Amino acid sequence: MSTLLRHIAGRLLSGLIVLWMVSVLAFLIIHAAPGDPARMLLNANGLDAPPVEAVEAKRRELGLDQPLINQYSNWIGGILQGNVGNSYHSGKPVWLMYRERLPATLLMAGLALLLSLSIAIPLGLLSAIKRHSLLDHAAQLLAVIGAAIPGFWIGLVLILVFAAKLRWLPALGSATFKGMLLPAIILALPNIALTSRLVRATTLDVLNQQYIVTARAKGRSEYGLLFAHALPNVAASLITPMSLEIAFLLTGTVIIEHVFAYPGIGRMAVEAALIGDMPVLGLAVLIAGGIYVVANWCADLGMAALDPRLRQLHQR
Repeated sequence: MSTLLRHIAGRLLSGLIVLWMVSVLAFLIIHAAPGDPARMLLNANGLDAPPVEAVEAKRRELGLDQPLINQYSNWIGGILQGNVGNSYHSGKPVWLMYRERLPATLLMAGLALLLSLSIAIPLGLLSAIKRHSLLDHAAQLLAVIGAAIPGFWIGLVLILVFAAKLRWLPALGSATFKGMLLPAIILALPNIALTSRLVRATTLDVLNQQYIVTARAKGRSEYGLLFAHALPNVAASLITPMSLEIAFLLTGTVIIEHVFAYPGIGRMAVEAALIGDMPVLGLAVLIAGGIYVVANWCADLGMAALDPRLRQLHQR
């Protein structure tokens, strides 16, 4: 087996181990959370003070009276067999609930990614070319602000301005362009800040190389050097951040969807946490862990494919 194949197999094995650890931690954290899921579900169904007998009957119905090891074995065994169970609250199959909500989350995350790249890359390149200019200082200030201010706070401000005052966009999210625009902007802001700074730093590093200085002295235009030499290096440097950015966009929708009442997976996970719907919440945590494992794996393979030094190392 070649070094590259061994590397891929090792990364796959480590990813599976991480997923197993995530499943164990998620299960333990959910069960350690305050509140009895059986009582919470009865409360959600209109029983403010359910009798002890009703609570115990609901626990037996849900299998919560079994030891934790048995509950975990049943849960993870069902997932491995393709049976993720039914919602405690609605009784619907969990996979069906995710299938209904997944398109909305993917659409919003895709729009946020498009906004992030279309703004961050040009902004970072211009900041590098116009270093120490007013544009550069303004871009750096906006990047710091975008990374520092919580997204939910910006979301509330944008709702107040563009929905309540100007009435340009709806206050509640929906799977339409206007309905997902505000949530996508909020979701994209931290990535715009981080990506623009990374693009700026990479571009400055390339433009300060000796061969670039020599080419500039021979009369090559700044934009010619930028497109010929800086952009390929910027693209390579964005592989790992891009993979993690996609993972963040998919998993970072929880708070944003809740703020905007957007009908996606993140909002469903929050609602499941509030009513103790463990099959729905547990799968959400497991999916989030899986997204980051796959993102890291893709970033590693992408770097190995594009970086000649890593390719040579794997071929030895």
